[in-house]
Formats: sequence, C-alpha cells, structure tokens
Amino acid sequence: MKRRVVWLAACLMAAFSVIAVLRPAYAAVGCRVTYAVTNQWSGGFGASVTIANLGDALNGWTLTFAFPDAGQKVVQGWNGTFAQSGSTVSVANASWNGSVPAGGTVSLGFNGSFTSANPVPASFAVNGTACTGTTPPTTPPTTPPTTPPTTPPTTPPTTPPTGDPWNPPSSLVQPLAAVWSHQEQTYSNLYGFRNYGWDQLVAGGGAINYCVRWDSTAHVTATQRDAIAAALQRQYQKWMDVMLDNGQGWNNWPYKQVPVKVVGWAVRDRAQLEWTDNSVDIYVNNINENAPQCAPACGRFFHQDGNYNGCPGGASRHYDHSLWLTAGFQGGAGGDWGQRVGSEYFLSNVNASNIHIYLHELGHTYGLDDFYDWDPTPGQGFIMKAGSATQITDFDKWMLRDWWRHLKSRYGR
Repeated sequence: MKRRVVWLAACLMAAFSVIAVLRPAYAAVGCRVTYAVTNQWSGGFGASVTIANLGDALNGWTLTFAFPDAGQKVVQGWNGTFAQSGSTVSVANASWNGSVPAGGTVSLGFNGSFTSANPVPASFAVNGTACTGTTPPTTPPTTPPTTPPTTPPTTPPTTPPTGDPWNPPSSLVQPLAAVWSHQEQTYSNLYGFRNYGWDQLVAGGGAINYCVRWDSTAHVTATQRDAIAAALQRQYQKWMDVMLDNGQGWNNWPYKQVPVKVVGWAVRDRAQLEWTDNSVDIYVNNINENAPQCAPACGRFFHQDGNYNGCPGGASRHYDHSLWLTAGFQGGAGGDWGQRVGSEYFLSNVNASNIHIYLHELGHTYGLDDFYDWDPTPGQGFIMKAGSATQITDFDKWMLRDWWRHLKSRYGR
C-alpha cells in the first residue's frame, strides 16, 4: 500500500507569554541540574535537563534559569509547563511529576531557537534556591534536626541511569541494525525533523487528539461516530503497548496508557452527521486536497509551536492527527499529518481486533519505514511490510523501540 508521507520540515517558533508563579522554597532544598544540548541545527536546538534532588522530598517544583544570549528562546517543552519572560525561563512541574523523593531525579526537555549563539545557562534554581550540588543551610530549620537523615547522602544519584537496554531477541539484532542503517541513508532529515508522532505525543503530555475528515457522501450516525472513536483508542494503544514490559515503560518510556480523543469532524454537508450534540467540533465545507478538513488553526501539523490561539474550540480541541476516511480509497497513506484509509474499510472493521491498514499507516506517523523493495526478515512477515501481516509483530515492536532509543534524549528521557 503506497505511503504518502508529507513532512513539514519548518518548525514554527513562538515565545511563551505566561509566567509561572514561583513556589516558596522548602526546608533543606538542595539540587544539582544537568543541562545538555542534545542536538543543534541552523537556528535551533534540543536540550535535556535533569534535576537531582539532594534535599528533602519535593511536593511540587519550579525550575528557573536564564539564557546567556538574548536570542535564545524556548519553542516547545515537555515534562513540565514552560514559560519565558525576557531571558528568564521557568518550568513548573507537570501534574504527574511534582513529587520528587530525596535523592530522586526528574527529567525534562525542550526545543529552542537562537539567533547568533547558543551558550549553556550558567546557573539554575529550584523553588527559588540555587542549585549548587549541595544542601545549603540558608535559613535555620523550623524543627532542629535532632536525628540524622534517614538516607545518608553518601552517593547521591546525581545523574539518570545511562544504560541503554537494547535487548531484542538475538535473531532480530542484525535485521534491526540493517533497518536503522537504511533509514539513516534514505531519510533526508532523520534526526532534525520535529513532528513525528513521538513529538506530538510528548507535546500532548501523553495524549492524542484526532480530527476525522469524512471524505464521503454517506451519512454518519452517532453510534458510528462513537464506534470510530472507540476503535481509534483500541488500535492506537496496540502500538503504545509494545513500549511496555510487564506494565512498565521500556527504556524510560513514560506512558502506560495513551488517551485518544476525537475532537472534531469535517464534512461537506452538516446534514451528513446525524447527531445534534456538541461532543465534537464540526467543520463544514472547509475543503483542502478536494476533501473536508478541520480548521488549520487547530492542527498540530500547521502549529508545531503549540499555539492554538486561533482555534475556535481552544487548545483543548486542537488535533494532532487527522483520520482521513475516503470513500472508495484502496490501501492507505500515513505521515505526521495522520492516516488515510477507505471509509468503507474502516467502518466494516470498526470492531475488528486489528484494523491492519490503519495500524500500518500509524506506524508511518511514528517514523517507521515501508518495505517495498527489500525484506530484512525474509519470509517472516510484519505489519510494516504491507500485506505480509495483519497485526503488530515482534519485529515491528523492536523497530518502534529502536526509534524511541534514538530519539528519547530530545525529550529528556
């Protein structure tokens, strides 16, 4: 099935305008911050930041630092809420990583832009206390420390684990290496591209929103609408599940469940949609590529900076992918914009265990390649070799994991 991949290479840049409120310093705050530029290209860069908590347990944190050069800006961050005012950047914890035990670490990251130089920030603070690598006695404790710390800080874990658990079955090691080498040779911007499904998922905090492009004259009932949304959730999770081992994230993968929500439908005629509730936004006769589309102002493809100020439904109704369902369409297509399959095919398989054409195209959204002219595992079959498998195989799983291990540093993992 022919893939039509449309990669948007330009990264839209915008400064953050909301300033986070600094939390008060806690007793016995001590920290060490490790800041690293993970990659850099013309006018842009990716950075990872690791906070090692050397003091008492934190129940909520805000990291602050200042860029040395006036042209440095945060464009997109993850694992925290980023804000910038002038050269000063503040990052407040996300809802799920605010608690950091004594001796624990938390990792975050961001993509940024610069004009002339990209120097590393000289100092950092957590909750208003400078991170010097020690626990400074800045103020007398309210309760005298009559007992020694429960965990002596003999060898504090100042850096995250460096191991790379690349442990595929031995029979797959060589084929996987061949696939990655092939991708490095054929992708013109393999490491510089910033709108893979990985980028979209992390930017959404581990959740994905969809717009359905209903490229058909058929009517859709509320029951069909809900069945499509449920199918997307089940099928999407199949790819996410291969990133788990015994229910835990493989190689520091952060998400156990990925909520998938349909936030909009695009049609030529409102009368085609046989429901009156407002559970999804509806876009009528907004035609692009001879097919209805949801508002570009709401689309991640068009707004990789995460600025959805022009979206009629607001940022919560933005969409990361489009599910383009086209009447009479044979095969499929996939890329950073979403997935395209036949509307009749999807509806006839809406309750199937594996909607295999959709699963194949979703693999492309996460960067996985096509295999039309070569086969790294002759005769075995896998879902990314179109037509050779109807479900995600072990080889597909390890190809996806290979992408994560090569890209995860850009997300501070």
